Amino acid sequence: MMILIFISLTSFIVTLILMTLSLTVSKKTNKMREKLIPFECGFNFFNFARMPFSMQFFLIAIIFIIFDVEIILILPLIPSIFKSNLIKWSLTSTSFLMILILGIFIEWKEKSFEWKK
Repeated sequence: MMILIFISLTSFIVTLILMTLSLTVSKKTNKMREKLIPFECGFNFFNFARMPFSMQFFLIAIIFIIFDVEIILILPLIPSIFKSNLIKWSLTSTSFLMILILGIFIEWKEKSFEWKK
């Protein structure tokens, strides 16, 4: 039991020393701050880097990613038609395509595809 307490106390002290050492070594000065500023063609930037963007653009990007993944899921249906039962294949592909079409109609009804409101 005494060895366990000694090891725990020693590891805590070593961790504390390493943390304080890393904080004192990695202090940033004003010279380092100038290195972190973006530099382009010798001019300072005029706008902030974190400007707000349109939420509509974000929605279109998400919709694109969703339908892109769904296209990747559709591609294996083409070669699998020769290796599976035709009725099961047609039910599976039809239900999957109906889900896709339903998703497109819902997005269209919510007017997610329109840029101007």
